[in-house]
Amino acid sequence: MARRSFTLAIAGVLAVASFSWSAANAAENPEPSDPSGLSVYTGVVDDSALSSILAFGIDRHELEVSPVDGSTDRFNVEVILSGEQAASLVAEGAELAPKDASSRRTAAAAAGVFQRYSGAGGIQEEIIEQAAAYPRIAEARTIGQTVNGQDITAIRVTKNPGRERPGKRPTTVYLAAQHAREWITPEMVTRLLDHVLTGYGTDPAITRLVNDNELWFIPVANPDGYDYTHDVERLWRKNLRDNNSDGEITPGDGVDLNRNFPTRWGYDNEGSSPNFGSETYRGPAPLSEPENQALDALFRKITPEFFINYHSAAELLLYGLGWQVATPSPDDVIYESMAGNDVDGSAIPGYDPDISAELYTTNGDTDSHLQEAYGALGFTPEMSTCETASARYDDDAFEPEDCESGFNFPDDERLVQEEFENNIPFALAVAQSAADPDDPVSVVGLDTPNFVVDSFDVSYGDPQTVAVTAKRALAGRQMNYRINGGRVHRTSVREWRGGERFGFENDDYYAEYRGTVRGADPGDEVEVWFTAVSKDRDDRGGHRGPKHGGDRKVESEHFTYTVASDSDSSVLILANEDYTGVNPTFPDPLGGGPKYVDEHVAAFQANGITPDVWDVDAQGVPHDLGVLSHYTTVVWYLGDNRLTQDIEDFFTELPVFGAGFELEDSSVAERAQYMTLAVREHLNAGGKLIHAGETTAWDGLLDELLGGVIGGIYYGLDDFPDQQCVVEDDPFSDCLLLANDFAQYYLGAWDRSAIAGADGVAGRLGPMDGDEALFGGPAVADNPIDEAGAFTLTSDLLPPDQFPQFAGSTAIEYLGAAGTVNAVEGEFAAV
Repeated sequence: MARRSFTLAIAGVLAVASFSWSAANAAENPEPSDPSGLSVYTGVVDDSALSSILAFGIDRHELEVSPVDGSTDRFNVEVILSGEQAASLVAEGAELAPKDASSRRTAAAAAGVFQRYSGAGGIQEEIIEQAAAYPRIAEARTIGQTVNGQDITAIRVTKNPGRERPGKRPTTVYLAAQHAREWITPEMVTRLLDHVLTGYGTDPAITRLVNDNELWFIPVANPDGYDYTHDVERLWRKNLRDNNSDGEITPGDGVDLNRNFPTRWGYDNEGSSPNFGSETYRGPAPLSEPENQALDALFRKITPEFFINYHSAAELLLYGLGWQVATPSPDDVIYESMAGNDVDGSAIPGYDPDISAELYTTNGDTDSHLQEAYGALGFTPEMSTCETASARYDDDAFEPEDCESGFNFPDDERLVQEEFENNIPFALAVAQSAADPDDPVSVVGLDTPNFVVDSFDVSYGDPQTVAVTAKRALAGRQMNYRINGGRVHRTSVREWRGGERFGFENDDYYAEYRGTVRGADPGDEVEVWFTAVSKDRDDRGGHRGPKHGGDRKVESEHFTYTVASDSDSSVLILANEDYTGVNPTFPDPLGGGPKYVDEHVAAFQANGITPDVWDVDAQGVPHDLGVLSHYTTVVWYLGDNRLTQDIEDFFTELPVFGAGFELEDSSVAERAQYMTLAVREHLNAGGKLIHAGETTAWDGLLDELLGGVIGGIYYGLDDFPDQQCVVEDDPFSDCLLLANDFAQYYLGAWDRSAIAGADGVAGRLGPMDGDEALFGGPAVADNPIDEAGAFTLTSDLLPPDQFPQFAGSTAIEYLGAAGTVNAVEGEFAAV
């Protein structure tokens, strides 16, 4: 699935949605209004209809929507729907009609670049002929069959392939067209194959690469679906499994091959879908599809070091974990040096490098499984959109507005070849890195460090755990520390095996190691660093012994922290009142201080517990190891704080709505994101959380107005979290998003609805069971309960028998508000 940048849009891309259908073919096959067919529909909907569109299983990232004349409750949409779905929306008052044929045409000048997989002159025939022409370095292999029995052909390239066992040499796999409609991707792989074959013997770098490595080229991983896009439906995405066994392929058929692998298969219904009709339908069981069985068997046999899984169209270079947002992993150190960044440049010019979940969350995906199961490091380049390519030249026949979708890359030799050439350096660098993955070739000139230290400034206890991400190839790893400049203590480190939900993946070449500082008292300063022995490697990845200077001591950066507290309390109160912020009022010129912390402390003391306090305004975001790890329970409360904001967050600029348009309550300060991640780490380590506040888990006004389309709240400009969010074109890439995933999957609160009239609470769990309490006292008089919110339980949508990790139950209900649920209790939360 892919996302593209677009003009005047508020919630995503051209919708190649729940079912994929070529509007151009719709004119030749079923009529667009045919209830059994699919068409591109455009028109105007209100916020209720917008929510209904999402309820069809259409990914929010694949819905094009823009406001009607600056309105916040009426929207222009473009989306692929069945006739039946469109009719249901019209019955609700939506104004929808099939897109005009004139605007649905695919941008093309002279057809001929793109071709079918099978048949005379097809991709399969072409690559088999290529291999036959270079028998000293290439061979064609059938790695499996499709659901309809077509052979899936791969080309293996290495010196003397008949003499070498597959996978014996450092190996890289180039894969494309898992998603049938992404036509530019087979062109990338077939042209790369030709580039390597024809360069052998004339290009020294390619000659060395082939002599010393093994390369596999799989231009079409979904042959049935790919041919179907040429013959029937241009925008078909999935394979051709007949889900309802009626003997016909209709919009509800097919399995998304990039959601069908065993790793995290069916983890939730957001990263994949259990519904036939969804574009991300994950299949009836993990690895149910023969196309994926073929890939899995190949990777099991050859265990490649790297692979590139080409997709389109979003101009991204993705790596790492995709099943959960904002989750780095140890091997990201390698990925980052190879993919680049916004400061040093991207390894593929024009593509934005980042962790996979930047696009959207996925589970059962190819990349996660192949690294987890076989240790293969994978990249997913999301190649250029039709619109980007069509806008490249003024003297050709292609215009962005003529693109049927972002996937319809122009059928033009010049544009296709330029897209390929833009990708060549990175594609070759990945294969050149296979001999020594933790010291890879970086086209942007970045090295992989030996250590990445997880530093912090303040500790709230002794003993204190300290962590570092380090190369597994290092020997003799130690943690070193000294207290107040005294003698150096050396201690061993152990590999961290992860927490309850994350931390145990993508650690083949790097891992997180932890050591323990002991003997520090409050007020002490502790200096920490790590050392090890590095064994340098030669160009072929072999060990160079001492005669070559191969063994040498390496040392990490040093950092120093102060022990601020060591009370042995089991409870920490996080006072997140944001009294230095601007919502609900601008900062107190005298600085102020937390208003409600004494009441929270007194409540625990009345129950025999004296808690520690962390003032977020004064002390910043607490570190998960330095601070939170010392406590069993964390109480994170907001007080008067509605949304944690600095001045630049008070208004969110939305030029997409019109020139000068600004909206309040739609962004938060970047520390709100970092606080969420720190608390998530605490829960992952087995800690408990009480998260309290009248607007807790509110995703702001914009997401509320759009019925949850955004999926969170902004916390700064993309790549610049300390700058004001400005949504020029794309609300999923212009600004950074504090996603609602934490509330949904860790606190058990799927969505929030504002309620009025609450005057008390009734307990449903624990000591409060059956008890009722009315609001009162000076706190309520000063800050009345007038913005309460009710939550839908995540476990109401994701049944605990299928998703036990998200089990939850009602904690309390508001009185005076029809008994609606406000606080929920999940497996990780005590509310």
